[in-house]
Amino acid sequence: MAGKPQNRLELRRQYEAAEDLDPVEDDAGVVLDDVDDEDEGERKPKKKKPAPKSKAKSTKTAKPAARMRIVWNVVNDAFKTVATFEYAQKAEAEAKAEELNAKGKGTFFVQKSKEPMPDDAPGLGATITRATPPPPKVVPEAELEAEEEEEEAEEEDEDLDEEEDED
Repeated sequence: MAGKPQNRLELRRQYEAAEDLDPVEDDAGVVLDDVDDEDEGERKPKKKKPAPKSKAKSTKTAKPAARMRIVWNVVNDAFKTVATFEYAQKAEAEAKAEELNAKGKGTFFVQKSKEPMPDDAPGLGATITRATPPPPKVVPEAELEAEEEEEEAEEEDEDLDEEEDED
């Protein structure tokens, strides 16, 4: 185990003294500078090739997923579609399958499947037509003044009636 730690100031003096005693560092810097000066005159400056310009990568905008809709298909036992119905018409699709089964020419059943929506279908981005509310009634100023006068007259009558009741 080491002895008592030395004084901080004393340690600092020793460190600074050690820096001054190291002559190798000072001479090495001077020698390297001299060598560089001699080499510059003899060597031809090399032309640096310009760095190849990297092309900016074009980012492709991701196409939105195709809109799909669900339809009911009446299918035979070979999975060949015989008829197609909208999603809301499931009852009609089942009736068609029963009708074809009753004929006895094979087995038919209803199966739902997804298919791409037609381009002209309403939905995202489509304008929805809405009935505009009727404009508010415009009452001529003459009628408004007449109504205000009537209300004032009624209030005065009520006030007079109250005064008579008090007497």
